Amino acid sequence: MSFVPLRLHSGFSYLSSGLTAERIPFLANKLGYRYVGLADKNSLSGFAPFYHACEKSDVKPIFGLDAVVLEGTFSFFALNEEGYRHLLSFVLLASENRLTLDFLRKNAEGLALVYSFENPIFRQAYSNNDDKLGEKLAQYLKDFTAASLGLPYLPKDPGFVSFCRSFATSHSYPVIAFPEISYEKRSDAIVLKIVNAISAHETLTDKEADGDNFLLAEEEAKTFYSETEIGLTDKLALSSTFVYMKKRGSLLHFENQEGLSSEDYLQKLTLEGLQKRKDQVPPHYLDRLNYELGVIDKMGYADYFLIVSDYVNYAKTHGISVGPGRGSAGGSLVAYSLGIVEADPLKYDLMFERFLNPERQSMPDIDVDFSDIRREEVVTYLQKKYGPERVGHVLTTQTIGAKEALRDIGRVYGYEDREIDLIASAIVDDKISLRDDYRTSPQFKKLIDSDKYYLNIVALASKIEGLPRQAGLHAAGVVLNNEPLPLVLPVTSQESVGYVACLEKDYLEEQGFLKMDLLGLRNLTIVDNCLALIAKMEGQELKAEDIPYEDQDSISLIREGKTMGLFQLESPGIKRAISEVKPTDFEDVTAILALFRPGPMESIPSYARRKNGLEAITYLSPELEPVLKKTYGVIVYQEQITQIVRAMAGFGYGQADLFRRAISKKDANKLAALKESFLAGCLHNGKDSATAEKIYGLIFRFANYGFNRSHAVGYAILTCEMAYLKRHYPREFYCAILDSLSTGDAKFKDTISEIKDLKLGLSVPSINRSGTGFLIEGKSLLFPLGAIKGLQGNLIAGVLEEREENGKFVDLFDFATRGKTKGLTLPSLIRFIDAGALDDFSLNRATLRQNASAALQYAEMLYGQNGKQVLLQEIGLEKPQIRPALESKREDLDAEYEALGMMVSGSPLSFYKSEIAQAGAIPLATIGEARGDFKTVGIVKSLRTIVTRKGSQMAFLELYDEVSEASFVLFSEAYAKCFAFLQEDEIVIVTAHKDQRKDGSFLVEDAIKMGD
Repeated sequence: MSFVPLRLHSGFSYLSSGLTAERIPFLANKLGYRYVGLADKNSLSGFAPFYHACEKSDVKPIFGLDAVVLEGTFSFFALNEEGYRHLLSFVLLASENRLTLDFLRKNAEGLALVYSFENPIFRQAYSNNDDKLGEKLAQYLKDFTAASLGLPYLPKDPGFVSFCRSFATSHSYPVIAFPEISYEKRSDAIVLKIVNAISAHETLTDKEADGDNFLLAEEEAKTFYSETEIGLTDKLALSSTFVYMKKRGSLLHFENQEGLSSEDYLQKLTLEGLQKRKDQVPPHYLDRLNYELGVIDKMGYADYFLIVSDYVNYAKTHGISVGPGRGSAGGSLVAYSLGIVEADPLKYDLMFERFLNPERQSMPDIDVDFSDIRREEVVTYLQKKYGPERVGHVLTTQTIGAKEALRDIGRVYGYEDREIDLIASAIVDDKISLRDDYRTSPQFKKLIDSDKYYLNIVALASKIEGLPRQAGLHAAGVVLNNEPLPLVLPVTSQESVGYVACLEKDYLEEQGFLKMDLLGLRNLTIVDNCLALIAKMEGQELKAEDIPYEDQDSISLIREGKTMGLFQLESPGIKRAISEVKPTDFEDVTAILALFRPGPMESIPSYARRKNGLEAITYLSPELEPVLKKTYGVIVYQEQITQIVRAMAGFGYGQADLFRRAISKKDANKLAALKESFLAGCLHNGKDSATAEKIYGLIFRFANYGFNRSHAVGYAILTCEMAYLKRHYPREFYCAILDSLSTGDAKFKDTISEIKDLKLGLSVPSINRSGTGFLIEGKSLLFPLGAIKGLQGNLIAGVLEEREENGKFVDLFDFATRGKTKGLTLPSLIRFIDAGALDDFSLNRATLRQNASAALQYAEMLYGQNGKQVLLQEIGLEKPQIRPALESKREDLDAEYEALGMMVSGSPLSFYKSEIAQAGAIPLATIGEARGDFKTVGIVKSLRTIVTRKGSQMAFLELYDEVSEASFVLFSEAYAKCFAFLQEDEIVIVTAHKDQRKDGSFLVEDAIKMGD
């Protein structure tokens, strides 16, 4: 008999384990176990990753659950499918706080039950010598036909262990070896302490700990447990015939009112839709439509298309904006005819087989974008139409990343924030582990090696890195099923949300569940708001579907680099790509969106040179020219790989797409056979072996780089539609963009910088004219009152309400008096003044500030103690005389910067325009786009110096201009040269360059004071 560790907790017992579900089978295999169990607390989310890891590790999984109820923790293990279905019901009821012992009793068929001696009643009976324990336990375990008592691994507590065994013998209960396992080694007990402290928001001092909840080697198990106790673990494992991986999902059937089959109804809708799209449908469109319908019918996905078409149509008929298309679905003429996507796949040479082909037996995947503020309405529609039990949200697991692990360790052990920030800032790639960062990043390694203090922090953080922290909702995923979800899938129930599938999205699809991505896209909401402003300001009713996206003026706007607010074109990197490519048409914009990805980026320079006639366009074979002509001989899209394979080797569409997928995944098991068949096909088509080898090499190099053209075209449509609005309706566009951003967002400041560069007017907030959002006033954009930093939302709402009810504010005293009832204080009054919101009162801001206190005192006297206004004539109170103060424009601008986060009404830099232009200095907002050395100008906000380990000084410099802020580093040599000029509030021109080792960091080479 072999020992089987059954009760392992993974990270899905959130913050109660130091083991990931994926690692458990690997550890079991390492110790020579043939079976291993998983029994998380009221969670089945670990089953899928656990199963796949068992497959890789050649270990048989035993699937269990620790069901926690008032009477303790009952550990159940699925023996068959019926038992698994009962586990599903336990998890659902537990999420609703309705799981009871009585329910467990009535739903235990197909399950093996182990009740551990670790449950409190045993410890209490042992401590109190309770002779009623047998009766209590009999009450707990009655009606369970396969119940055992689980003996934990407690080598340091022989008295309690002896008590447990004696009790079981005297009451005829079988005892099974049942250690509770939450970490790998004895010394990993510290991991459990740390995650428990994170969960409980507690602190620790111990950095090392030993414990007994580790994964026992078989020799250790046999030393502690009897042969019978171990034998029962093996017996339980052998008795389980449950098969986890099987198809449990079933496609919803779409009911149509015409009584047609789904296939016939889909054909009817697509023909009608295509005729609406095309007044005269060309024969080749009908051929393509019939071909696609044939594939869809053959694969049984007619209902799928009808479901998607239905909820897209619901959105469009209820004023909910729908995106032009995303993903490979853009290659489907059926999807185009149904109005699911907007790009004509024949016009743009989009490939249906990239989306769906019979040789690739996988679920279709139509992802749809909706206005982000109305996406949930579409989900609610699905729940009402198909029933809440058939529609669920999808779980996503929030894991502890590298930086989060560092910060958690900082909190738990009380490390200083600045030390944690220093380590975190040295991380170059936060998508890889701390160990990998240490191996691959010289700067991170250098810091960690410099002091054992840092090494200890990172060592502790690495112990918890990668563990699940909590379950969340996937931002887009929705699962639909014909059978009620709780019967076939682990789900929880959340108030105001509904059912949530407890498997992550990829694991849903492998069990046959239909998962759809309904995404909320902010840009669609921006377009909606912009169109509403156009209707209001211009009296022009423009619909989203009528916005031209191949407009040359719009493309020229993109070419000029004026891309703030344009979908996917805002980053410094893509702006550099635009400046290289110099797009002249819609195809160029599509290519830029596809090329600006990790990998494809390396082709941008060649694409740009070829497009602009600076490099010859060449093809390895004449057959490649029709495929690559639009992209100047550069492979940009995945579909081009498929087309090349077809042209060169004569593969069918399905076979060619399978070839592309296998190469892009570098599947070693398939590559040799694929290469051989490709080369054979080339030779059969009259190509020489050398050319065939070169083309295969080209494909191999670019297959995992190429981007989905259908997706790129769909997104380019939205990008260019926004560019059209921005070019032709700039005020309305910028209003909509700014309202969608937080004033502290870097994009907000970059957008303001672009507005200023375009010479569009900007006005500070006005107490009498501003509202809750940006407003258009003539040729200017008026800031909202909400843009003023440090003001409470209820104060702003109260002021606006007061203005609406009783009219505009007349002067400082009137505002103070009426604002006092809404919570106005002296600091908030000064904030209004500093932001320029009281400029309407025809007094300079220095005078307003000087009289603010008197105005509020006047308001207090006027309202008395009970808050009721006293008539002036009753108390003879007159307004105080205004005491004038001398205006200081620089002081006003600095105060305005503090109040709004930028200078709107002017800039100290405006006095040095000619010097700035002569120096070639660029705004702080654009330094991220600079290449090589650059000059920029700003006002010194702060300079922080530190002493290096070598005893020299270096510094960290903060500069700001009227819109943006930026941080710079001065190493010792640069600091020694420049420190005299870098005084607070001085205007300086700095020469700097990017730190190539760290994104967003800039190194100063030189600095001079403006005017010197």
